[in-house]
Amino acid sequence: MNTTKLLNETLQSLGISKRYKGYRQLQLSVELALDDESRLQCITENIYNQVAEMCNCECFHIERNIRTVASHAWKVNSQKLTEIAGYTLCSSPSVSELISILVTYIERNRTDIY
Repeated sequence: MNTTKLLNETLQSLGISKRYKGYRQLQLSVELALDDESRLQCITENIYNQVAEMCNCECFHIERNIRTVASHAWKVNSQKLTEIAGYTLCSSPSVSELISILVTYIERNRTDIY
């Protein structure tokens, strides 16, 4: 399964649908981090700012919108989110933690080779 399809299916399984602004913003954030994991070290500068430019909005909107979908995923399917994380989550993950969880999950499960 390719990366985009796996990511989309994973987001859908968490109850994160395309009706949320944070869906596309989270998708772009994960794609940037998959492209270069070092971006996770300084997420505001290396991910939020770039996604904000792509989405023509402010950086703080990106974090807020992804926080909204993270909270929704936790409410809808915390068990699946914990399964994807591979470790016990006691509460909704932070935005940077959610991005990191998804990056790790996609890397473990994708079948396309670059």
